[in-house]
Amino acid sequence: MNEKTGEDIFLEHMPILSVWYKVIILYSAQFLFFLLIMAIFWWTSSNNIYYAMFLQIIVSFIGTMPYRMLTLRSYNIRVKYLKKYDKLAAQKLWFHYQSYTNPLLSSSLYVPILLKTDYFLPSFVSFQPHFLTDSLFPIYVALPLSIILIVFGFIIRKPSGGFGADVESYLYLLYPKKGKLITEGVYSYVRNPRYLGRGFVAIGFGVFANNILAIIFGLIHSLAFCSLIPSENKELGKRFGNDFKDYKKKVPALFPRFGNWINFLKMVFSKDKT
Repeated sequence: MNEKTGEDIFLEHMPILSVWYKVIILYSAQFLFFLLIMAIFWWTSSNNIYYAMFLQIIVSFIGTMPYRMLTLRSYNIRVKYLKKYDKLAAQKLWFHYQSYTNPLLSSSLYVPILLKTDYFLPSFVSFQPHFLTDSLFPIYVALPLSIILIVFGFIIRKPSGGFGADVESYLYLLYPKKGKLITEGVYSYVRNPRYLGRGFVAIGFGVFANNILAIIFGLIHSLAFCSLIPSENKELGKRFGNDFKDYKKKVPALFPRFGNWINFLKMVFSKDKT
């Protein structure tokens, strides 16, 4: 008998996704929200790049704030949601904390593409002359380098070692006894490969845009996710005790140890990441 995937477990706790028209409405609403945020970014960037930079900070850190709240208040949230919503607890949790953060964080990840200033595609935003928006590299450097960074980042972000939609949706904050500490695959080299991968993608989009402003936007997005690590460490320490403490001592948070990079890359590009 095949073992349930993280996606299977996630869907079991999200009955709304079993009704096709509700799925269409849900994801259409998220996509429209994403487009709205991107339009605001476009308008702001076209008028004042410093305001746009401030907006990126606000969107990135507001988007990650619910995740921080989930981890820091995990016990109180668990008691409240299980008591109030019973079998629908995970679905309610997703709506209250994650349904709107996905479009927010997607916009802050992809917005550097809007800031592209030359080559390949016409510019989306017309900037006044400014050193932050001047081209950094020739096209033959920027384009392949950005593709390498983006592809590498997405490969690292691919679920591995037991990480799936169930973990990503914070399902085990509600059911801690059903969860397990993920230490296999790429997680044997870094504790937060998805944040590392997201950083490569964000910087890659900045390199594609080929200006300092876009790269700064990518860095802001990456820092917002990295800021979650301390609160997540605290919650995982409570949930898994000494097992997590030992794992934390052995495995770095974001970047593999110097001598492990080759094995890490082999693991990332292998078909079987477990």
